[in-house]
Amino acid sequence: MPRKKVNEINRLEDGKPLCDIYEQNVEQELESLTLKIERPTFGGETDSSGTSSLSPASEISDNSSVLTLPSRRSSGNSDLSSSDSSRESDCRKISNRQTSMLGATLEPGFYNYELTIPKKGGPGSQGKLGKTILIFANHFPLKIRSGSVVNHYDVDIKTPWKRENRKSDEPMFRRAFRKLCMENANVFPKMCAFDGVKNFYTTRRLGYNGKKWSGKVVIPEFALDKTKLVDLTFEIQLARSNIDIAGAVNAFIAGSIIDAIAETQILNIVLSQVAREKCVSIGRNYFPEQSLEGKSVDLPGGKSVWFGFFQSVSLGWKPMVNVDVANKPAVKGCDFISYMEEVLTIPGRKRDFPPERPNFRTNGGRNWTPEFHKYKLERDIKGLKIRYLRPDEQKREWRCNRVLDSPRNLRFEHEGVNMSVEDYFLLAYKYKLKYPHLPCIHLGSLQKTFYIPVELCEMKTQAFPHSKKLGDDETAQMIRKTAVTPKERKERIENSLRNISNTFKNDEYAKEFGLSVEGVMSQIQARVYDPPHLAYKDLTRMEQLPNGHKLSPAIIPFKIPQPGGKWDMSKGPKGSKLSFIDNRHLKNWAILDLANLSREDINAFVEALYAEGDKIGYQVEYQSEVVKANMNSMNQVYQAFQTLCSKKPDMILVFTRGKNATVYNGLKYEGDIVQKISTQFVQQKNIGSKRFAAKPATLHNILLKINSKLGGTNQMLHTSNTPSILQRPVIIMGADVTHPASDFKNSKPSIAAIVGSMDAKASQYLCEIRLQNTGQVEEMISSMEEVTKKLLLQFSNRNMGRKPEKIIFYRDGVSEGQFLIVLNQELAAIRRACVSLEEHYNPPITYIVAQKRHKTRLFPVNPKDGVGRNQNVPPGTVVDHTITHPTEFSFFLASHEGIQGTTKPTSYHLLWDDADMKSDDIIKMTYYLCHTYARCERSVSYPAPTYYAHLAAFRARVHHDALVDTNRDTKDNRARLEEEISLANYFM
Repeated sequence: MPRKKVNEINRLEDGKPLCDIYEQNVEQELESLTLKIERPTFGGETDSSGTSSLSPASEISDNSSVLTLPSRRSSGNSDLSSSDSSRESDCRKISNRQTSMLGATLEPGFYNYELTIPKKGGPGSQGKLGKTILIFANHFPLKIRSGSVVNHYDVDIKTPWKRENRKSDEPMFRRAFRKLCMENANVFPKMCAFDGVKNFYTTRRLGYNGKKWSGKVVIPEFALDKTKLVDLTFEIQLARSNIDIAGAVNAFIAGSIIDAIAETQILNIVLSQVAREKCVSIGRNYFPEQSLEGKSVDLPGGKSVWFGFFQSVSLGWKPMVNVDVANKPAVKGCDFISYMEEVLTIPGRKRDFPPERPNFRTNGGRNWTPEFHKYKLERDIKGLKIRYLRPDEQKREWRCNRVLDSPRNLRFEHEGVNMSVEDYFLLAYKYKLKYPHLPCIHLGSLQKTFYIPVELCEMKTQAFPHSKKLGDDETAQMIRKTAVTPKERKERIENSLRNISNTFKNDEYAKEFGLSVEGVMSQIQARVYDPPHLAYKDLTRMEQLPNGHKLSPAIIPFKIPQPGGKWDMSKGPKGSKLSFIDNRHLKNWAILDLANLSREDINAFVEALYAEGDKIGYQVEYQSEVVKANMNSMNQVYQAFQTLCSKKPDMILVFTRGKNATVYNGLKYEGDIVQKISTQFVQQKNIGSKRFAAKPATLHNILLKINSKLGGTNQMLHTSNTPSILQRPVIIMGADVTHPASDFKNSKPSIAAIVGSMDAKASQYLCEIRLQNTGQVEEMISSMEEVTKKLLLQFSNRNMGRKPEKIIFYRDGVSEGQFLIVLNQELAAIRRACVSLEEHYNPPITYIVAQKRHKTRLFPVNPKDGVGRNQNVPPGTVVDHTITHPTEFSFFLASHEGIQGTTKPTSYHLLWDDADMKSDDIIKMTYYLCHTYARCERSVSYPAPTYYAHLAAFRARVHHDALVDTNRDTKDNRARLEEEISLANYFM
C-alpha cells in the first residue's frame, strides 16, 4: 500500500509566476535555390508563332528563359543521366562518392539540386514478405486516347472594379465564359475546359485571326440576384498548341522525363468541368446542391457538415483518378437573430439539463447582454459573409468585422450631423427598428461605417473558412457523423461518380478530350506483415546481471495477438507478470487540484492508480501533498504550482475540471521550461470518485505517460526480431514543422522539432526545438546542421564515444513539390554536421518522407480479411505497386487498427538511401517502429520518432502560446524555448 497520507494545504492567495530569463544565440541558416531547366516537348508541340513551347504556365511567354524548380530527375543517387545532361547544362555532374560527400566538398551556399531522388521504384522493386490479400484502392483507371492533342489558351478577364480578381469570382467568371462561348459560336468550339481563372483548353484551335481575340459579355454579378449587372471583357491568346497528353504521361511513367505536372493539370481541369457546373467547388472537393436530401447534416451552433467528394488525377504505374469522400464544415443560412440564438445556446448535459437557447426577440431585444454574449458571437461571425437586406429591398453582401453597440446607443456622423443608427434608418428609409436593443455589426471595409442592425441581416449559407475552427462540441459531433465504415465509404465514393456524370460516361468534356474512366475501383494485391515481438520484463523470472552479483527480472518476448494493432501487457505468457522495461516508480510527487475535489475522491484515485500499478510491478506511493487553487485565477494557480515546485517533486499531477488552454499552456511552460519539473494533467472525468472508480484502461494509460516522463522505458522491440539495421549503432531521427494559424502568421513563428534516438532499441529520444522566422510559412528546417550535430554528440556521449554507423531520418509535413528542396537543403546539412564532427565521418543516410495529407483509402475485397468492428484492412497492410510512384520507391502502410471510420494509411516516399536497404527492410523497419510509441499499447499510424517530433513541435507551440498569453514573447524568452530541456520525454 502507499506509505504516506494526504497532507492537504489550504487555498493560496493570488501570486505572480517567477520567470528567469536566459539568453542563447542560435545560428540560423537558410538557403534559397533555383535551377534553370528546359522541358522536352511531345507530338510536335508548338506555340502560336510555330516555335517550341517551353512552359505551360499562362504567365510565361513560350520563347522565354524560365527559372523553375524541377520536381523530378531521370537519375538515381549518382550523377545526372545522359538523357538529361544536355538539358541540365547548369548542373555540375558529380559521382556517387562526390554526391554522398556533398556536405564536405561543397560550400554551404552551393546546392543547385545536385542530389536527386533515387530510382528504386517501379516494377520489380516491391517487397515479397507478408500474407497476400486483395484490396480495393479508391483509384479508378484512366484511359487517355493516344494521338489526340490539346491547345492551351491564356485568359485575361477585365472587370469594372479596381481590385485584382479573386478566387471567389470564379463562379461568376464561369457563367460569363459559358455565355461568351454561346454568343461567339463561330470562334469557340462546343467544348472548352475552363479553369475559372486564367486558362482554358480545347481540342481544336479557336476561329480567329491574329495574336489575340477579345470579347465582352454582360451578366448578373450574383446568380440569384438579376438586378446588378457587370461588364466583363475576355482577352484570349494561344499559349501552347498540339500538347500530346498521352505521350507526356507515358513518358513520365516510363521514367524518361522529369514530370508531367502540366499534363496532369489539364486532365484535372477537363475531368472536373461537370462537377464544377453542378457543385460548390472548394479546391478539388466538390459538394452537390445542399438542398438535396442527405447532402448535409446539422451541427450545434448554427453549423452543418456538407458531404461531397474529392477528385484528382494521380500518375502511378498507370494513370488513375483518385476519388474519395469529402466533408466540409459549413454555416447554415438563416435570419441573423436566429443564428445568434443558435451560437449562444448553452449546451445541455444529458436528459436532466437540456440546452438553454436565448430568446432575443422579446422586449425589443433586451435579453441581449453584451458582457456575456458579445465576445462569443464576435469570435464566431468574424470573417463570415453576411447579407444586408436594406429596407428598400436592395441586397448587399459583406464580410463581418466585429460586433458593436445597439443601434439606439451607437452614434456616428452623417452629413455633418451626429445621430444614432436607429435615427438614421428612420430618417433615410422611414424604417422603425423592431429590436433597437440588439447589437449592430460592422460589415465591409474597416474604414467605412457600415453599422448594420442585426434585424436587417441574414447569415449566408457558406463553407466554414479555413482560418476558423469549430468548437469542441461541434468538432466531436462532426467526427461522429462523418466517420463511416469502409463499406459505406466505398459506396459513397462510387455513388458520387455515378450521380455527377455516370462515372464520366455522360461527360461530354471527357469524350471530347479522349478520356474514359473505369467505373470500378482498382483491385490490387496487398501484403500484410506480421506484428513484431515486443520485449517486457517478467517479474516472475530472474536472471543474473553481467557483473554476476545481482539478479534482475528477465526480459522476455511478448507476442502481439493477431490481427495485430493492439495488445495488453497484463496478458503475457501463462504464469508471467510483465512489467515495464525500465520502471521509474512514482515516489516523490504532488497534486495540484484545480477541480476542487473532495479528499475522499483524491484518495480513491490514488488508491486506484496504486492498484493498477501493482498489477505490473509499478510502485505508486502516496503523494507528498495536495494544493488547491481556483482555476479562474491564474495568479493563484501559478502561486500554488510554485509552492509545490519548491518541494522539488519529480512530478506534479494537475487535476482540472476540463480543458483550459490558458491553464495548460501556462503550467506546461512553468513546469517544462522554468521549474524543470514534469507535469501530468488529468481531467475530472478521468479521475473517478470514491463511489465510481476510474477505469483501469485510463489509469494504465496514465501510468504509461508517467513512466515515460520520469525517464523510464515502457516497451521495446525484442532482440529476436529487431530489424537488421538496428543491430549496429544507428540513430533514428524524426522531424516535423508546425505552422501558426493564418491569423497569427505574422506574430507567431513556425516551429521545427527534431528528435533522435539515443539507445540501441530506439526507445529513448532527445529533442531539439527551433523557432523559424516569423511572417513566412517555412517548411524547411533552417538549422538542421546545428541540431543534427548536437544530437550526434549526445548519441556519442551516451554510447561510450561511439558515433552512429547509419542515420535513419523520417520527415513529416513535406509535400511532393518540396521533395527536391528538402532533400538538397536538409540532407546536405546532415552531411555537413557529420563532417564537422570528424573529417571522414560519412555514415550512410536513409531519408524517408511520411505523409498523411493524401486521399488514398484501402478496402478489403473479401470481408473475411477485414478486422475490427468496421472491417478495415488489417494492421500491417502495405501497398508498394500500381498506385505508387512509377520510378521512385514509395508505399502506403496501414500500420494501425482503424477504431473509428476507415483506416487512413500513411504514404512513405524514399528520398535518399545510400545504405542500400531492401524494400522489405524499409517497410518492416517502418512498421516495427510504429509499435515503440510509449503513450499507448497500440501500433500507431506513424513511426514513433515522427510522432514524437510532432508532439514536441506541438508542445513548443504550447510554450510559445504561454509567452504570448502573458505578454512575455521577447527575443530572450524565445531563445530560452530552444535551450535543451533536461526533462526526459517531456512532450509525452
